[in-house]
Amino acid sequence: MPAVDLLYAVPAMRLDRAALSQTLTFAFAAGGGSDAFARVLARPRLEPSTFNADCFAADLFLDDFVKLCLGRARGASTRTFNPQALRLLLTQPPCDRGTIELRHAVLSELAESPRLYQACEDAWLRIDQVRTLIESAELGKRTGAIHRRVDILRQIAQVFEFLELAFGGATSALGRVTEFARVVASSDGFHHLREFLDYEGHLATVDLRVRVGQDGEIRSFDIVKATENSDNEHYRNPLARLWSRIMMLLRGYAIREREVIGRLVEAVFDGIEDALINLFQLQLELEFYLAAMRFRQYSEQRGLEVSLPALVPLDSSDSATRLVRLFNPFLLQEELPPVPCDLKIGERGFVMVTGPNSGGKTRLLQAIGLAQLLAQTGFYVPARQAHLAWRNGLFVALVHQVSADQREGHLGSELVRIRRLFERSGFGDLVLLDELCSGTNPSEGEEIAQLVISLLYRLAPQTLITTHFLEFAARLAKHPPVPGLEFLQVELDDRLRPLYQFVPGVASTSLAAQTAERLGVTREALEALIEEKARARSLQSSLPAPAPSEPEERADPDA
Repeated sequence: MPAVDLLYAVPAMRLDRAALSQTLTFAFAAGGGSDAFARVLARPRLEPSTFNADCFAADLFLDDFVKLCLGRARGASTRTFNPQALRLLLTQPPCDRGTIELRHAVLSELAESPRLYQACEDAWLRIDQVRTLIESAELGKRTGAIHRRVDILRQIAQVFEFLELAFGGATSALGRVTEFARVVASSDGFHHLREFLDYEGHLATVDLRVRVGQDGEIRSFDIVKATENSDNEHYRNPLARLWSRIMMLLRGYAIREREVIGRLVEAVFDGIEDALINLFQLQLELEFYLAAMRFRQYSEQRGLEVSLPALVPLDSSDSATRLVRLFNPFLLQEELPPVPCDLKIGERGFVMVTGPNSGGKTRLLQAIGLAQLLAQTGFYVPARQAHLAWRNGLFVALVHQVSADQREGHLGSELVRIRRLFERSGFGDLVLLDELCSGTNPSEGEEIAQLVISLLYRLAPQTLITTHFLEFAARLAKHPPVPGLEFLQVELDDRLRPLYQFVPGVASTSLAAQTAERLGVTREALEALIEEKARARSLQSSLPAPAPSEPEERADPDA
């Protein structure tokens, strides 16, 4: 059976069919297996990607971003979307532009059609109810094992009947859902499923005549007519059923009807297992789009816009980066919404960003990195408009991590970071570096930084580097070591407060004194702390010493 596959231009089965089949078989028989389900669903096989998650995921705090995007479809009570699978999708952008166009078309259609958006949420919920029933062992204890399995089969049938109608009229890849449901509905396995459910729920029709007394209570009732469901393929007339039992007894078999029904249920399930495996893949694919729509709605609630970007080839005549009202998604959870900014970087932009601490430099790099990654994943970009070049990879180094077993000092760690940059970056990548060579004295740091800039330029990446070596940046602006070197600085207001906007030029000061005053690190503030501690110590020494406490009498163990 062909996979539905809403995420790639060429459909394929992405889940481990053998592992999921084994998990389904055990779970259908006895319930449980939620951990096994989670492991299989968290590792879909995606198309090859030129991006390496080790080069950017940690520094972009991608796990936190996934949590920000995640949520429950409306009506879901406990289970959230699968964070591992969504993270995997975001860290492996496809190489095929047709796949990006497919994802954009689905998101555009969902944004324009509330009906289809609601159908996606309802489909996700219905599939999740199937999974909940399959995993539930308690349901079998309450209603009986066979009754539980019949309930599962009935829910599966309802899901496919819903899918066959819910996505009618879709012009994007969502139309594949309708085609998939129709293929399943026309299969022999689904025909047997429908016949079994009809037989199980409609063995016969009985017409009754009821007699009611003056007090409203039933006095008696008579069976007027009983009609068996003889059109069902599982139907056998009473004489045939009786003869079968007699023959089995004569042969020495004591097979109970419950066992026969149980084997019939298993056979029906086996006939639709392949369709069910595809159904769970469909749920994962729906999560990608539902998470994207949730991100869009969450941003709009904070007064910000997201967009589907224009992605152009690197060798295009217009491969400059243009971002209108770019914002950092992590700031959506702050009390005040993030301040968006506009940004334009040349086709082969090599940009140095300067400005005061807490001016938004690191947040800017983080926002740019997320925008590029999400753009090439087919996701919404955190900007009103985005025009980006198609990159071969992404290297981000924003976090200076120190571990207890670290052998190198701060400078050594920085040099290791630079070595890793050249080992893992390729031609045409996007490179984002925060505070280059901040772990050594300015003269040595400037020499290393200039070496990095001159050699990195030969890889033709688009690069943004923040630095607090302002005099060094000013000298580079006058005598650029590479062509096209650009400079941005944090814009300040009349009171030298950052506006979180970035304008051409090199900052003249890092505003260290203002930052220290804001954080209470001035001579006056620190001296006040010392005096307060001295007063507390003096007061403590002037108090009388506490009287020694009387020792407690202990009982004599020999008494």
